[in-house]
Amino acid sequence: MINPLLQPIAWRALSRRSLLATCFGAMCFATALATTPVLADDQSEIVLGALMPLSGSGGPFGQEMLASAKIALEEINAAGGPLGRKIKLIEENDETNPEAAVRAARKLVEVDKVKAIFGTWASSVTLAVAPIVQEKGIILMSNSGASRITEVQKKGNIYRLEPDDLLFGKAYAEYASQQGWKKAAVLGLNVPFTQTTVEAFKQRFSERGGKITSFVTYNEEQTTFITEVARALSDQPDFVHISGYEPDITAVLKAAYQSGASARFIVPGFAVSADLIKNAGPAADGLLLVEEGVSEDSPAYQRLAEHLGKDHYYSFGAQAYDELTLLALAIEAAKSTDGAALNKSIRDVSGPEGTKVTSFAEGIAALRKGERINYDGASGPLDFDQDGNIAQANFRVSQVKDGKTTPVGNISEVKF
Repeated sequence: MINPLLQPIAWRALSRRSLLATCFGAMCFATALATTPVLADDQSEIVLGALMPLSGSGGPFGQEMLASAKIALEEINAAGGPLGRKIKLIEENDETNPEAAVRAARKLVEVDKVKAIFGTWASSVTLAVAPIVQEKGIILMSNSGASRITEVQKKGNIYRLEPDDLLFGKAYAEYASQQGWKKAAVLGLNVPFTQTTVEAFKQRFSERGGKITSFVTYNEEQTTFITEVARALSDQPDFVHISGYEPDITAVLKAAYQSGASARFIVPGFAVSADLIKNAGPAADGLLLVEEGVSEDSPAYQRLAEHLGKDHYYSFGAQAYDELTLLALAIEAAKSTDGAALNKSIRDVSGPEGTKVTSFAEGIAALRKGERINYDGASGPLDFDQDGNIAQANFRVSQVKDGKTTPVGNISEVKF
């Protein structure tokens, strides 16, 4: 799938309300656009952009994220909004496609004049949109995991609530260590995220006394996996980690089932949908999913689940809810919608110091008393490192049984 703090008056860039023109003689004049402080009596709406995958491969997650963001929006505006101003949300569909995302981002920035954007999901989309927001000096909050994003974040203005691929790799190793498993095989789609994740997995698994018996890669266009499955299982590993996406994971599971192989598979939760479980049928039975963690007992997550239904696990929804709440708190703390001011206040309101708050209403009340706050949201504690990544993450492990998923474990405080 996000924070604020104390900063005096900042200036809004390129305000159209203050234009000074001075004429010296008939042939000479000068015009200057001036910045304008956010005034307490400004009742105009604060416009923010939700750029999400409402269609394409990320469609199911994008719909969940948008519904969750709207719950946060309702709570924020019901509490009066940051600086006493309501937030207006402009929704755009990035189609889980970088080119569509760039068009939508330019519209949000140049036409809608949004003060920040949140909700980019696919890593390719976040990487495509990043230069646009950085050029304009506004904030982007993402739900993307690719490690390459860290290098882009070093230029500023970009934060993400989704655990980095490195953290996912370490989470697989930590869970295996919890179970006492010592031998692992890897089946990996030949894409950058697999290389990063598997390297982190191998390092942490080795540190925990484990051994990788084989690492078999395959290509995106591949449709049959009998040979690859046989190679992965030849050394009788305790489990096989499949590092890939829904189509290839489905095919691998079917290949293993059809060959009569008995194996324990662990996969990323973002690659498994209800469709995969249905399409794979009995081949999916026993599949273990490692998913982004949420704070299931927190008031923020409980409110979210109450609205959306408690029969589902809203990992990306929790992130989107927190992103909008953090942006609103950051605006209140900075007393500004300026990107540079928000770039500081996001860390200020989400850092470990300060009064713990779990809602916009709690946060704004504390800020107006002059207190420092620490927003802990639906997705968990949101402490960002120097590059804008969450410094540590929690994960949930679920298992597929008879067409349904059931939680079977947790992995806490996985760090870089």
